[in-house]
Amino acid sequence: MVKYSTVSIPKELHEEIRKTILANPRYRYRSVAEFSLEAIKIRLDEIRAQLEEEKGIRKKKVERALKNIKRKLRLK
Repeated sequence: MVKYSTVSIPKELHEEIRKTILANPRYRYRSVAEFSLEAIKIRLDEIRAQLEEEKGIRKKKVERALKNIKRKLRLK
């Protein structure tokens, strides 16, 4: 069974989302909560992707640094 938590957003934003999803049924959101859940998941995926990219960049930098150190040690 899924457990839920409450997230507070400004009333103006809640109302804007509600009006938008009611005025545009083609997007098939049944509630502000459903829209908010999807928006949060999308943003979380974006952040995770960015973190993975940064992790890859850091790993490449470390690998380059180690390669340079090894090369310099061989020259001595």
